[in-house]
Amino acid sequence: MRSRKKLYSHDEILEDVDKILLGVTQKVIDDILKDSQLRGSLLIHKLKLLKVFMESGQYIHVRRINRPPKIGVKERPDIELFGGHIIVEVETTEDTIEEGRKQLCKYIGKYYRNIARLGIVTTGLCWEIYHCQDGVLKKRIGPYYGNESLYMEGSIVEAVLNSNLPKVLYSMVKKILLEWTLAYKYPPIPENIFTVFYPVLANVSILEDLMDRYGIHERAMYQSYREIMLRIYGGLCEDELIRLFATHTLLQMIVNTITAGAFGRLDEPVEDPLKVCSGELLEYDISVPHLMWWRELIKECKEAEVILRDVCNDIYDRALLFDWSSEIIEDVFSHLYEDFIDRELRYRIGEYYTPWWLIEFMVRHLKESFNVEMREKLILDPACGSGRFLVRTFYEKVRNEREIPQKAYYEVLGLDINPLAVSVARAELMIAYKRVSGKVPQGTPLIFWGDFLSSEIGLEVELVHELREIITRIATYSWQVEELSRLKRHEMVLFLARFEFLLAEVIKSFMRGEHASEILKRMKRHKPLDDVDMAARTIITRIPDDDVLISKIMRLVRKYGDVIWAIPITSYLFVRSMRQIKPDIILTNPPWLKLSELPQSKWGEKVRKYIGKKIIERYRKEIPGLSKVGMAGDISALFLKIILDLINEPGYVGIVLPAEQSYSPTPHGVGKLLTYAVVKEYRVKGNAIYIGDAFKHGREASVLVIAKEG
Repeated sequence: MRSRKKLYSHDEILEDVDKILLGVTQKVIDDILKDSQLRGSLLIHKLKLLKVFMESGQYIHVRRINRPPKIGVKERPDIELFGGHIIVEVETTEDTIEEGRKQLCKYIGKYYRNIARLGIVTTGLCWEIYHCQDGVLKKRIGPYYGNESLYMEGSIVEAVLNSNLPKVLYSMVKKILLEWTLAYKYPPIPENIFTVFYPVLANVSILEDLMDRYGIHERAMYQSYREIMLRIYGGLCEDELIRLFATHTLLQMIVNTITAGAFGRLDEPVEDPLKVCSGELLEYDISVPHLMWWRELIKECKEAEVILRDVCNDIYDRALLFDWSSEIIEDVFSHLYEDFIDRELRYRIGEYYTPWWLIEFMVRHLKESFNVEMREKLILDPACGSGRFLVRTFYEKVRNEREIPQKAYYEVLGLDINPLAVSVARAELMIAYKRVSGKVPQGTPLIFWGDFLSSEIGLEVELVHELREIITRIATYSWQVEELSRLKRHEMVLFLARFEFLLAEVIKSFMRGEHASEILKRMKRHKPLDDVDMAARTIITRIPDDDVLISKIMRLVRKYGDVIWAIPITSYLFVRSMRQIKPDIILTNPPWLKLSELPQSKWGEKVRKYIGKKIIERYRKEIPGLSKVGMAGDISALFLKIILDLINEPGYVGIVLPAEQSYSPTPHGVGKLLTYAVVKEYRVKGNAIYIGDAFKHGREASVLVIAKEG
């Protein structure tokens, strides 16, 4: 009969079990590295990296110990090895082993369904081991016991080492690394990205509690995010908004990390995982400031730094499981997003990714209907989401129409109001560029953050009020620069990319403590490469000469941190210059929101007034019934109007609309009158195609494919 008496505390058992598992892992790694048949393989390269971590005491990159957090609820097993391929729950007596097994089942079912291969419940003396499959504990192996005499004498480690357990554990760890899984050699495809990173979701509650403890929901970053979410979704309660903010923050960290891996920044050990998750390892900025709030909190509070460092370590450690030399495919992030955000919530707020088959259909139908090529055309998606239309048209330009990748890269333009969507779309397009060229792109993608409706309704999205004066001042410089006014449409978009890069460099220089005169001298040493570079440098060199502007920038970064301020500034210039750019083709799936359901907010009121004045009042006499049913339409009709206003002539539009807004096989759909009023103003030709419930959410869709004639 085995002793049921509690001899050790939970933490004492945990520490000794950890020592045992690390010792077994070290021996397995050493033995595999000696295997001459595996020399030169990817696994050997990865295991050499693990050996470095083990020998330098960086065990956190091999296994995680999940102690109860300082804030939030513990939702993880006590120990996880190799990103969760082996998970361990520690109990203090055999009487509670059954409870430990239930805990393992809970963790596997919630977070480790597709990754856990072994589950272990142990008291240090007794070890029950289970095979895991499809989120369920399957066949039990054991129980195995250590040497009870040594255990009673006070040494769990010696009790295990003097039993047959090391051989059992050795065999299982070796199988994990060599046979059962792709541990430490995952190709970075969407399914694997989801499998490995999904357990990170357990950190959402930790971030929520962190936000609550330090009053993040009262700060400008969250308030701006909140206004955005209510503007585009509406109907969210405060708890849902906070949870969405925390989840989006985690996703932003993961996007930065995966992008760093895709561009070879994780090939060597990284000293500070905070820099990985913040995007500092990337050559170009992809993050909008909202979801970088945590970087400033790290500077304010040591406790918050410890918590956030652990979250970033969790993400970085999982990134080490991948073979980043393998080709990463685009669209990896939208899959991750769909898996991280609760399906019911996504459907309720109307957030759906356009299926690839529909994007393909729209591209083909537009090209064939109007005999138009995308080569050398400026293409815009004003509600780009994860960037699927942009990636698809980029490939069309390069692969099918043989356009030079660098040229095509700067001819696809995106805009979205959702901060995370902007970052995801930027990362996706950069990855697509690397796939076709084999190189890192030479500049940032032309994907910006902002509200497509803002210029028309007269209400910008505000990030922090301190930024408003900076943007206004820089914009004033820009519109006064003669070199900028001489740029052609295609050159204007190149200017935006160059301007953003230079602006980011100037802000970073201020943060490094460089004097304005030093920055100005360095800027003037470089001769402009062309007219585009000259226009960008002409504006940028005015900044160090403007003491008032410098003072405002420094106050901004001191208060909110050195987050990515160049993106919102350049985005403002982009939104204001879209009519000058005049895209040739616009492909989009805009937000669907019934005008009768617009939020009771300043933004909602502005939209109502604009539609009432610019569309309903204008055409109410020509279109009988419009004044009565116009507000039964959808906000997507307003997107269509602005698109037709700013597109080039000739120009081509493919837009997804609610079926009742444009076409359906039934006579219902009073929103058609609003769409008709929008289209009536322009010389257009084309057709509407009913496509049914393409998004599987119960609201039928149609595609409007039209050409605006010159």
